[in-house]
Amino acid sequence: MPRKVFLALIPVILAYAILTVYPAGLITYYLSILCWSLAALITLKICGTEKVRLWSRKQVITTALLTAALQISALIITGLFTSFGKSPYAFTPTAIALNIAYFLSPIIAKELSRAYLIKSCPRKRIFVAIALTALLYTFITIPLTRFTTPKTLTETVKFLGSDLLPTLAQNILATYLTLLGGPAASIAYLGAIEAFEWLCPILPNPDWTIKALITTLIPAIGFASASQSVSPFTLMRYGIITRSEATHKPPRKTKRFLPISWMTIALIAIILLWGSTGLLGFKPTIIASGSMRPTLDVGDIAIVVPTPVEKIKVGDIIQYWRVGEPAPTIHRVIEINRAGGATYIVTKGDANTAPDEPIMATRALGKVVFTIPKIGWISIYLKEAVATAWSFLASNTQAAYAILGTLLIASTYVIHKYRNQPLNKLKRRLKR
Repeated sequence: MPRKVFLALIPVILAYAILTVYPAGLITYYLSILCWSLAALITLKICGTEKVRLWSRKQVITTALLTAALQISALIITGLFTSFGKSPYAFTPTAIALNIAYFLSPIIAKELSRAYLIKSCPRKRIFVAIALTALLYTFITIPLTRFTTPKTLTETVKFLGSDLLPTLAQNILATYLTLLGGPAASIAYLGAIEAFEWLCPILPNPDWTIKALITTLIPAIGFASASQSVSPFTLMRYGIITRSEATHKPPRKTKRFLPISWMTIALIAIILLWGSTGLLGFKPTIIASGSMRPTLDVGDIAIVVPTPVEKIKVGDIIQYWRVGEPAPTIHRVIEINRAGGATYIVTKGDANTAPDEPIMATRALGKVVFTIPKIGWISIYLKEAVATAWSFLASNTQAAYAILGTLLIASTYVIHKYRNQPLNKLKRRLKR
């Protein structure tokens, strides 16, 4: 590896070391801008502006920006179902300018040195190089005190999940973006995310587990999409795929970067997959009865968010468990009573004439915050169709065997036809 690679790393490591040992305070804020700005200038001088320009690819930069937009959108959507908080940063013109310099200068310095490092690695071991480079920049991104401070088991798990793994995932993606599209691509990705955190006055405030999931999963999607933004021969040149894989990879018919529609589909898939389990801080529930008409009708989907008991008020629509019921109930709160240190909630369906039996507040699962009308009928019809088909097949064994035999014959024919495609092509050529 050329000696210049180590020279490109020295300014970044020195800046990190100085800011680690220097005591925290207002002066450290300005010192950080100074150190990282100097490191960026020195690294740019070592790399050369012309080389940095030649490394850049617009398609990869576009993919980087789309990945950042997907990650920000996912956080905003989870914020709609959990909570938002006010940004802790000031928004005067001077403060905004200083904040931009504060978060952008280390990104530029690190990405310039990262680009020089990964571009100098041997292509035969490029995946090892990506992993080691990502680890290196993960450790110089997280403050040293976060590693050295003693932690309990719970704090260690939270540190791994909320700090280390998401930072590592983002650095793996940044390294890959840098390899394919130069430092401009990774700066676009990391800079857009930091700009949102520093310059948006209202920020989503999901639980750390939700945020960790998003900030780990979205970079994985970005890593996959980055490969689609360049030609197979570019991937071959960097050692990502072999020559045979490059020559057999089908050419792209349209744009060579990942379209926004693909990102949208990925975002919707994440929300549907994790939202249905309740891991994103909300739980969709299909309304199966008309007890809440006209507010909620059969087939509507109610979005339920876990809510502390003290925040439940009269008039709220809540989901709760009743003793002996197989499924939770969604009714409106009409009365809240406190007696003997316990809280009791009285509910009633809007279409019912009599209130329900009082329940302990601890049985409340959450509050309905949003309703999607009629979409739940899709699930209801599917369940009914499956139940009807199963009942029919269970009572008509001859029909079940006939359908099973037809499926087996059709599958055998499709497999036989697929496996004999090369032979059929050869026969056609011989006939000519």
